[in-house]
Amino acid sequence: MSHFDGKMNMYEKSCEDIVIKNGFVIDPYQGINEEMDISVSNGKIVEVRKGISASNAKMVVDASGLIVTPGLIDLHVHCSYKIIRLGVDPEFSCLAKGSTTVLDAGSIGELNFPSFRSYIIDRSRTSIFALLNIESLGMIELCGNQSWPEFITDNDEKFINIDNTIDTFKRNSDILLGIKWAHHGLKGLRLARETADKLGCILMAENRHVPENLKYLKKGDIVTHIYHMNKQLGFLLNEDNKVREEYYEARKRGVIIDVGHGAGSFSWTVAEEAFKQDMKPDTISTDLHIMNVNGPVYDMPTTMSKFLLLGMPLYDVVKASTQTPAEVLRKIGEIGTLKPGARADIVVFKLEEGKFIFTDAYGNKRIGRQRLFPVKVIKNGEIVIY
Repeated sequence: MSHFDGKMNMYEKSCEDIVIKNGFVIDPYQGINEEMDISVSNGKIVEVRKGISASNAKMVVDASGLIVTPGLIDLHVHCSYKIIRLGVDPEFSCLAKGSTTVLDAGSIGELNFPSFRSYIIDRSRTSIFALLNIESLGMIELCGNQSWPEFITDNDEKFINIDNTIDTFKRNSDILLGIKWAHHGLKGLRLARETADKLGCILMAENRHVPENLKYLKKGDIVTHIYHMNKQLGFLLNEDNKVREEYYEARKRGVIIDVGHGAGSFSWTVAEEAFKQDMKPDTISTDLHIMNVNGPVYDMPTTMSKFLLLGMPLYDVVKASTQTPAEVLRKIGEIGTLKPGARADIVVFKLEEGKFIFTDAYGNKRIGRQRLFPVKVIKNGEIVIY
């Protein structure tokens, strides 16, 4: 059931004043990594310090033994719910799991963006930004058992209208933050680069046609699906199992290394080898869509937990899920932090201890000892019910 059906109120209580007491606060933007209290008023963070009085609060959240972070920012989702087949409901699949802000990664092109904005983005309580697919119809090639995707891939220029894409982008620049190149050839990537340059915006490119794809990426651009192992597309490791030098060079010039887990883009063996060679992600993202929301991805906290298993410190995992994505979106100080004056998007996590089975995109399993589980999500000062 979707929240768009109007049959479920996800919000427990709309509060002008909330105090979160005794939580272990992790906010990399402010360098906070200790027990503190947080006060919220009128949808904004008021204070973050020890010893905040809760005597006048309308609601008190006891976070003793729990972890408190800024609302998560997922840089790679497909939430064009019922617009294209891939889309998940952003309210239930993202917001309710702690992703208070998401970036739709090119589900939609210039022809169908107006519907996406009117029926999903403008009605959602999740903060949704988007990348505009360089293909005018977006990811319609992923609409089921169809025989024509190869035709689109081999005829990039016939399905791309740069002038219309630029016009749509400019008219929706409050939502559209960049251009996405996805399931097509290098001709399409060249056109995506040309379009992004004309707009002065970021470009997200999938990790295919390696390493030629990286040549098109500049400072602030994103390469996603970094840990896949599809040899046909080319991937992170060379024939000697070494990280290709082009990825280190891309990082040096400011290209963002993004996870984009997805249904076919995260391999334990590739990630483990990459970690040994200091190729950890800058940003953790899910590539959440209808074909992986029920596994192996599930949600952002599950994806974050996989990086705890890989040995990434919790502080760094939170940074790659809050501060750095906010920087990529050029929204730092507004979201991705608990800084006073920032939007009151907050997640309270339980860090569960035990034995948890985590599966990569190829069916391979690992047993982790920790799992992040969101027990409370606050969006714009309102407390979300699961």
